[in-house]
Amino acid sequence: MKFYGTIKKGKIVLSVAQLQMREKFLSEIKDDTPIEYDIKKVYQHKTVQQTKTYWGLAIQTILSDFNDRGYDTSYLLPQAKIPTGTEVSKDLMCEYLYACCPTFDDSGKRITLSKMTTKQAADFFDRVRNYASSQWGVVIPDPNPFWKQEIET
Repeated sequence: MKFYGTIKKGKIVLSVAQLQMREKFLSEIKDDTPIEYDIKKVYQHKTVQQTKTYWGLAIQTILSDFNDRGYDTSYLLPQAKIPTGTEVSKDLMCEYLYACCPTFDDSGKRITLSKMTTKQAADFFDRVRNYASSQWGVVIPDPNPFWKQEIET
């Protein structure tokens, strides 16, 4: 059974309903029965603004680097044997990275950031950063180097 509370002055504070459920649960367990008691910190899930910011920074970093190198859409689409002269757009880069670094839901359908859990989004950003670095030599700085310690597993 899970109980959710907060810490106040070093003590766990539960709502009245949580306290009642806890007491009922414990009263139904026989004396000397071994139990396991876990306490873990709950982290806030990603917000839409955080996702937009991280994703926007990643895309902009790649596009800025592409523009500095003079890369156009022919760089992403090698079947175009000659330069197209068409700049890589944010939408094209977004779709390209979703295709190269996909995330799937439980039914096997590819999902975008808006449908990802916090852990899926963090893993996706990590894959995008690794892909950009290994394939294009583009370094995307990690906006939060401690994300792995903050993800609820």
